[in-house]
Amino acid sequence: MIVPIVEEHEWINCLDALASWQPPAASLLVIAPHPDDETLAVGGLIAAQRAKGLEVIVAAVTDGENAYPDFPGLGDLRAGEQRDALKRLGVAAENIVRLKLPDSDVGSQERLLVEQLMPLVSRSTSIVAPWRGDFHPDHEACGRAAEEVARRTGASLTSYFFWTWHRGTTELLQEMSLRSFSLSDESLLAKTEALLCHRSQLTRESGDPILPESLLAPARRSFEVFSIG
Repeated sequence: MIVPIVEEHEWINCLDALASWQPPAASLLVIAPHPDDETLAVGGLIAAQRAKGLEVIVAAVTDGENAYPDFPGLGDLRAGEQRDALKRLGVAAENIVRLKLPDSDVGSQERLLVEQLMPLVSRSTSIVAPWRGDFHPDHEACGRAAEEVARRTGASLTSYFFWTWHRGTTELLQEMSLRSFSLSDESLLAKTEALLCHRSQLTRESGDPILPESLLAPARRSFEVFSIG
């Protein structure tokens, strides 16, 4: 089981002084390496944008089929959980684009990922993707691909974090342009309820779940943190 290097109260002390950020009134493309990443790291932002009537497209890069060994049908199960979670956040099923790249091996398909993402992006799109250093090879590959797509199209790029909160240190982010997005009560509730849809990652009778409560503290915050530009 992963034990965070930095405890949550230390992160809060570090992040409390961040300047606030308001997302652009633009169509969002959220790049999710696995089902649940969109909820854990960006659920509040998604809910807030949809409450304003703004379009949100989610690129579901993998179906998360390799999260557990010996679990036939896990990819289909997780895809359904992601659909349910995004519905709670206000995103319709037709706005989820499933790319079907291999879970835990996105890096081998990085060039293909760029080409798959290109038709989803215009210069006016706001891309929201994992930070390229987010301590998981699929997250890192998605971050690099997002940078390339933004470079080609001129779209803006905002980076999010998940595994950084558990495997990184406060010093690692000191030189980055971080901003804090405050969640309304409604957005936080939507995010909390959406997270419950990812049941296969939260409970597992035969062993430890991928996301025990010790790893969920960052997703419970009343704000989300992004690297801008």
